[in-house]
Amino acid sequence: MKRKTIIISLICILSAVIIVMVTAVFRGRKPYKNLDSSQIVSATVRLTPPDKTIQITEVTELVNLLKDVVIYNEDNSYTGYSGQGVTFTVTMADGTQTSIMAYNPFLVIDGVGYKTKYEPCEALNHYANILLEQTEKLSFADITHGTTFQATVIEITDSSILVKPVDGSLELDSSDKFSVPNTKKLALQTGDTVEIVYNGDILESYPAQLGEVYKITLLEQTEADAMWDRIPMVRINGKLYYDTGRESTVSGRCGNMDGEIISTVDGTEIPMEDNQSNFGSGFGYQYGTEDTIEIFMNEKWFIFEYREDSE
Repeated sequence: MKRKTIIISLICILSAVIIVMVTAVFRGRKPYKNLDSSQIVSATVRLTPPDKTIQITEVTELVNLLKDVVIYNEDNSYTGYSGQGVTFTVTMADGTQTSIMAYNPFLVIDGVGYKTKYEPCEALNHYANILLEQTEKLSFADITHGTTFQATVIEITDSSILVKPVDGSLELDSSDKFSVPNTKKLALQTGDTVEIVYNGDILESYPAQLGEVYKITLLEQTEADAMWDRIPMVRINGKLYYDTGRESTVSGRCGNMDGEIISTVDGTEIPMEDNQSNFGSGFGYQYGTEDTIEIFMNEKWFIFEYREDSE
């Protein structure tokens, strides 16, 4: 009788343990419930796409969002999913660093994936995209209020261009040569005319350097280039759109194309028919803002713009 009682007791204990474990799994846990803003020295977030990293200057909102995060069982199957991931890199006061990627329905902490509660994870993703939108608005404001001048490209390297300001520009009074970073990797060549927008500061060096460059735009290619190969262009709805050399940073893009490039001409020619380019066919496109077309090529979106005085 005693043996039977002991067995029953053990079964009850085991059942209770199982219930506790199952409950814990389904209830989840909050790994950052005790996190405090004072513990964080710095934080950044990287959004992929559009593969852009943003410095977070005020961490209070991030901390509050992380406190609400709930994770369940470990699950690394997130590698088989596709979509936008936002990765927060947090540096603590004790020198340690942690990586937290919100990738619904997963949270990936220092490379380990967990199933997560949907709402807090989605809130982290939304927060990151708001930061991206604010950053892009600030960049646009910088460009709007920046100083603009035109220059001729006289030398090209992998990461910068050497330019000479055009006659009559105030920049030419400062120096006949400027070294300008080419972070967007614009496809330029010697003799091209470019327009440069910067913050107005000119550093004392030779060649001279600009304080902060906001934008470089190709205005005119050299005659030699016109003889051999024209700038990439496409005709859509009777209008020619020219390659800007820039990649699009649009996120949350609609999956449907507005059209497709169905024919092509030689690189030395100008497209004369709608949905025709001088760089190839079979590429889908979507309409962008401010009279632009965004074309999907090689897994990336490239911006083409309409130039009213080009024809």
